[in-house]
Amino acid sequence: MALTWPQLRRRVARLGASLDVVVRSDPEVCGLSGDTFHISMHHGGQGDCNVGELHLIDCPNELVLSEFERWMRDAGHRLEP
Repeated sequence: MALTWPQLRRRVARLGASLDVVVRSDPEVCGLSGDTFHISMHHGGQGDCNVGELHLIDCPNELVLSEFERWMRDAGHRLEP
């Protein structure tokens, strides 16, 4: 079952807290960024992210979020579930 937009935004907010970065969140767009990473998701269902040299652009929000979490864990970050 796909996550709803509010669920995706809450998950990004938790990621932001884990990574100690401010989350940008408004009714249409939500995202976060740091020195070596970025994720942005749109209410319409598409998002993009990068971690170092790894990139996903214009992919489904849920895929972008799961890949971003996987890449960040592989980079050594501890993320809250």
